[in-house]
Amino acid sequence: MSPLFILAALLGLNILFVLMEYALVRTRPARIELLARKGDSRALRVQEILAHLDTYLAAIQVGITLVALALGAFAEPPITEILQSWTERALGDLPDLPLRGISLAVALSLLAYLQIVLGELVPRSVALQKAEAIALWGSLPLKGWALLCRLPVAVMASSSARFLKVFRIKPVSELDAAASEDEIRVLLSESQEKGVLPFERLILHENIFDLRTAKARDAMTPRDKIAFLSLARSWPENLETIRARRLSRYPLCREDIGTVTGLVHVKDIVLQTGGASVDLAGIRRDIASVSETETVERMLKTFPDKGIHMALVKDDRGGVSGIVTLEDLFEELVGEVHDEFDLPQARSLADVVVPAAVVVGLEAASSEDAIRALLDRLCAAEPAIRREEALRAVLERERLLSSAVGRGVAVPHARIGSINRAYVALGRVTKPVSFAAAPDSVPIRLIFLILAPTGSAVVQLRILARIASLASNESIRRRMLRAKTTDAMLELIRTADTILAS
Repeated sequence: MSPLFILAALLGLNILFVLMEYALVRTRPARIELLARKGDSRALRVQEILAHLDTYLAAIQVGITLVALALGAFAEPPITEILQSWTERALGDLPDLPLRGISLAVALSLLAYLQIVLGELVPRSVALQKAEAIALWGSLPLKGWALLCRLPVAVMASSSARFLKVFRIKPVSELDAAASEDEIRVLLSESQEKGVLPFERLILHENIFDLRTAKARDAMTPRDKIAFLSLARSWPENLETIRARRLSRYPLCREDIGTVTGLVHVKDIVLQTGGASVDLAGIRRDIASVSETETVERMLKTFPDKGIHMALVKDDRGGVSGIVTLEDLFEELVGEVHDEFDLPQARSLADVVVPAAVVVGLEAASSEDAIRALLDRLCAAEPAIRREEALRAVLERERLLSSAVGRGVAVPHARIGSINRAYVALGRVTKPVSFAAAPDSVPIRLIFLILAPTGSAVVQLRILARIASLASNESIRRRMLRAKTTDAMLELIRTADTILAS
């Protein structure tokens, strides 16, 4: 049999095994599930394979190993002989041992090259791009091969388990390897960079991850801003509070907010009959309470389960520090939630942009240099900002998630605990700097550095929404790229506030 035929056949088998290996690892179960629901028999086979992925990957490894051994046993000797005859003719009368050594080295190098490039790298690239199609196509042959290899696979699995037990290492299935939070953040960032995931949705996912650190004190309405009803006031006075604030629930106090006895629902006031005056004590409902340190994540679970819509937030001494509502918790996720009684509260960029931190000719060699330069401007103008804390938070977020939003705009941002209001710095770089790839590949020229208080997702989302609107306005963005002075840039921001709020 021709050595070339043997080589081609073995390489072909290796290609098939590698194609299936990477295709199965890359295949998205959700896509296969959709095909299986339509009755596709190939999809049903792939589902079964994915359910026992370790077994089938082991069978593939057996195949790849056997191919490698076969290449050495059957393809190498004839190829070496052919090369030895060529070498002998080319180099003349050399001793047999050097000729054999040179021919063997060339033959092994050739086989290694072919196996690595044609048998590994090329099929891997193809499998990563066409994973589902290859998995469907090769599912039947793979099941047959796995059936043939059932005994050796079982023996090797048992042997590996025994070796791991000797070294006290717990076996881990391919299916058990869950992605960490940081890995999920990176995947989301990559999806946003490629235009698959909108930036607004990326921020929503980021807020979900931040729920584990957000506390009740971050989401609550502070004590001095609480609208409440008091038994010490007359009914007309309490009614005036209700008409002015137009809320559905109010804490009920004996006197001031420090003496809360329950809550009153406006629905109960409407339903109560008899006389012009309302007996607030008679329609009082119990009010829940939570600690300042209670996590938003836990409250989002317990509030709906227990039917809680409002709770007192108490400090470590038992005093009332604020109230938190179910709406407040949702706002930590999705941003400001308006009802029909809310006045428009669009966040003005002019309110949070620090004039001393606006630079129209920012010199920076990299995204990190630009962030450091803008942060230096912010810290010089606002001493309350702790530079190292802010820099660490911004760079860490930048490492995990891309802040390039497209159209030449980047919004590096972070929430930190040392500030009680939001700050924005703006830099227009003289030469484009390299941020993580933007969805539209437009070079980054405008950089908005945003710092918000820890847990203030609503504030941050308002600012991001306004910047996103600004970035999508071609006229405003073009003028900002041409502004010659800081004053001109600030005037454009004020103009943008007016235009975008209308």
